[in-house]
Amino acid sequence: MEQNGVSTKANEVRQTSVSTNAQAQKPQTVPVKEQEQKGLMLSLSDAAEFCAYKRQKKINEIMAAMSRSATPITDREDAQRVCERAVRLRQAAVKINPIRLMQVGEYLSRNGVKMDCIIGGEGETLGRVKAYEAKVARKMKAKELTVVVAPSLIIGCRYTEIKKELKKVARVAKDSLCKVWVDKKYPYTTLARIARIASEVGAKYFCVPYFKGCERLRLDLTGGCQLEVSEVETLEDFRKMTEAGVGRIVTSHIWEIYSEWMKEAEKITIPPTQKKSEVTENKVVTKPSTPQTATQPPKNLVGNPEMNYCCRLEGSDLKFL
Repeated sequence: MEQNGVSTKANEVRQTSVSTNAQAQKPQTVPVKEQEQKGLMLSLSDAAEFCAYKRQKKINEIMAAMSRSATPITDREDAQRVCERAVRLRQAAVKINPIRLMQVGEYLSRNGVKMDCIIGGEGETLGRVKAYEAKVARKMKAKELTVVVAPSLIIGCRYTEIKKELKKVARVAKDSLCKVWVDKKYPYTTLARIARIASEVGAKYFCVPYFKGCERLRLDLTGGCQLEVSEVETLEDFRKMTEAGVGRIVTSHIWEIYSEWMKEAEKITIPPTQKKSEVTENKVVTKPSTPQTATQPPKNLVGNPEMNYCCRLEGSDLKFL
């Protein structure tokens, strides 16, 4: 009976030792406190590649924004210089008066930059005169025609006459883009109403000078008509109009905006690197544990202190340690 009792205790000790070893072989996970990461865990080659990717992505964004811009050519500016910049920046168009169409056409031929001719001067001309100017400008290879709405018609709320005038010019424009320009001095409700008229006559752009909240006019445009904002002077305003989805941005400070924006791309450098650590957020770190063999006595055995001994079973014999 005593041998059976000893054998039973030995089996219990063996099973306890085996189960302890099985638990010891399982990886232990210890939660780690949240710590601030001071850099990216990248090698120098990976960091340089990542930096080049970020810089190229920024440059692509800048050039995409430049392709949606236009530059006005005033009487004080050198037309050749403005055209060369427009070609270099791959701008959509240059905005000019009819008298300079032939001169600018020589600089922009075969370069992909369109000529945007201003029709009607300050707007106070008859509709048939504007139609004739549009016809002449189209023959001189102007691909875009900006029609200035007469201020007297706007002040007098003569919207029916405005619509007839714009329809007449739109018919003459044919394959050229017809654009409607209105000054920003009028109330927003008046601008929104003329924007709807521009959409109804088939204009491709509704043009206004920049003012705070001008991007909201996009909501009044239908039928594929887009918003064009002119007199944008700073990079902040230019970027704001781009993010708002404005179709065309006209600025005489395009080179300054481009240079300032490119400096941001040049500031993208290799991020700081650091060695890999066990610092993570809301994660656990696995720590390897020392495996225990069956020969090691189990710790903290619960039971009779008189039976606190170690043994192992070799074949059919019980050997005490």
